[in-house]
Amino acid sequence: MKTTPASRPTRILALTSSTGSGHDMRARAFRAWVRRIAGEGAEVRVAHIIEDGGPVGRFGVWIYNRIQRHWPRLHHVYWHIVEVFGASHSGRVTYGGRHYRRLLAEYGPAAVVSFHDSTNLGYFEDARRVLGEDRVFCATYSGEWSGGYGFSRNWVNPAVDLYGARTPDGLERALALGMPRERTRILCKFLPPEAFTARMDAAECRRFRGALDGLDAERFTVFLATGGYGANHHLPFLEALLPLRDTVQVFAVCGRNEKALARLRAWKAAHPEMPLHIEGFSARMHHYLQVSDCVVTRGGANTMAEALHFDCPVIFDTLGGDMPQERLTITYFTQNGAGVAINSPRRLADAVARWADRGEAFQKARTAMRRLDVDDTPEAFAGEILAAARARAGKSPHAAAIA
Repeated sequence: MKTTPASRPTRILALTSSTGSGHDMRARAFRAWVRRIAGEGAEVRVAHIIEDGGPVGRFGVWIYNRIQRHWPRLHHVYWHIVEVFGASHSGRVTYGGRHYRRLLAEYGPAAVVSFHDSTNLGYFEDARRVLGEDRVFCATYSGEWSGGYGFSRNWVNPAVDLYGARTPDGLERALALGMPRERTRILCKFLPPEAFTARMDAAECRRFRGALDGLDAERFTVFLATGGYGANHHLPFLEALLPLRDTVQVFAVCGRNEKALARLRAWKAAHPEMPLHIEGFSARMHHYLQVSDCVVTRGGANTMAEALHFDCPVIFDTLGGDMPQERLTITYFTQNGAGVAINSPRRLADAVARWADRGEAFQKARTAMRRLDVDDTPEAFAGEILAAARARAGKSPHAAAIA
């Protein structure tokens, strides 16, 4: 049977890039919500449009992740360079533009949704130029927690039809940069559907802990997390926590960092007295955050959305400095009392020791985390984009020549 424009699924293009892992995670979560809402009636193509657009973009993404893993302070220089490159796309995508415009013409989406700060300026103008001014709906979701230093100007393209901000703080910065308020929404927890259906009660949490490598079901549990690309300081942190081995236990994940995983396994074999469970890239973050008393992580925006959702206080790892985007997250949680930032393994041990009895200091952090929690899901935001895309898809197809 031949597929006609009227019978084919509504097509949506999600723009992202693998600078860190949070942008990708939100794009995939959006795809999952659209699938949950529309089933086979809609499809979302996730496009890594920066690195797929050519060697300049690929190099930029590679150097970003390299800096994140090894030299976080250097990102305060690199961030300003990226700001200039992003601004160069105003009105039209230059670097990678031919690839992007070809993708638009071939795929023919009825909506383009940006999940990255560098995929806004010029991208919506090109989408309307290629597909038709009134035949494509354009949206942005910014996952930044606050709006100070580190909030990219490139997030805000006033030509967008719908702009989603994570917090009122982030929204105020977008408004100051020219985003019309009437086209904005606030959505805090841009997480996949399973995050909202995977809650465990206290008994299930105890069973989960006790089933992992013989860990204790009741002991204070520290979760050493990492981004998808494996930036972490797990080994010095474990050395610092070793004197607390009789009162705490540890989960550690390494992301896509096989060398770090091998080193952790060797450390565990040499220190059997330390209760420790290790995984590489894990799809069980939503479980670990529920059964942990605290999480140690860099300032990843999505990790913090999950920590907030599952009521898990945070200790921010700032060894080697923090990146501008991480600072937005760290500032939001530390200023609200829901986390602490540490800059050495010794300070981590001190922070864990203060919380390990689950006494007043720990309960104060947990109460602050609960105060920040917001009862929302991405369903309404995804549904609004889907409805707008369906309205655009009902119009006659059009594609201008690829420039």
